[in-house]
Amino acid sequence: MINDFNFVQPASVAEALEALSTNDGVQALAGGTNVMVNMKRAPLKTECLVDLSKLDELKTITEKDGRIRLGAGVTFSELLDWKPGGAIEDLMQPMCRAFAGPLIRNLATVGGNVCDASAAADLSPVLLALDASVELQSASQGTRILDLREFIQGVRKTVLRKDELLTAITFARPDNDVRCFYYKLGKRKADAISIVSLAMTVKLDKDNVSASRIALGAVAPMTIRAVAAEKALEGKPLSDDTIDSVADAAIGDSSPIDDFRSGGDYRRQMVGVLVKKGLIAIRDA
Repeated sequence: MINDFNFVQPASVAEALEALSTNDGVQALAGGTNVMVNMKRAPLKTECLVDLSKLDELKTITEKDGRIRLGAGVTFSELLDWKPGGAIEDLMQPMCRAFAGPLIRNLATVGGNVCDASAAADLSPVLLALDASVELQSASQGTRILDLREFIQGVRKTVLRKDELLTAITFARPDNDVRCFYYKLGKRKADAISIVSLAMTVKLDKDNVSASRIALGAVAPMTIRAVAAEKALEGKPLSDDTIDSVADAAIGDSSPIDDFRSGGDYRRQMVGVLVKKGLIAIRDA
């Protein structure tokens, strides 16, 4: 259902921020893969769309002093073609291959995926496993940096103000000895919304885990870090007993719902299965 609204296509980020600050009922539009679908269901609750698709400033991937900066306008196809090596590539590549299909990957942007704040978002578990932050800009208050864990507040709910634009996602390059694992469980191998997704990074000090991040998607109102599971893993060897305990803790961290894709009990079971699978793969790497 199409309603009347203004359409603005700024030539710079500064112009986009000005448009966001001077229009009521405004919404930014990047790839449009969520907005356009939603328009078919109900009129947009907006009076002005600000199209960001021409802003090359948002389409760069850079690295400085060991910190990666993904522009919010980078598409999933561009992310799939990116070859940063190490744990970043080992997490990003399988996530991108499982994300939608080629046509959607050509349009969908990393900023749009994060701002949509779906509990089943494909990118967010990977970013949480990399301890990512978001860069937010507004014309009136400049730039602020927030941990991704602070930015997403619930089901399709973020702390983004109406005059703000998410301009980039940043994270530190993991050490070379960091091991990782990613898995997305869906009804199909591709072009499907997650039933459960898992991204984890683990750093070993000799035989014991010195640091870990375990991120879960589609098993809570938002993508989460499995904090109890991480605590159960800290300082422990990757023995069978430890792996079983961590898997049980991860199940406790989750709070999935029943929906048309899966029952909550099945999701909980799969959290345990996938965490075990991931830790065994990391141990045996």
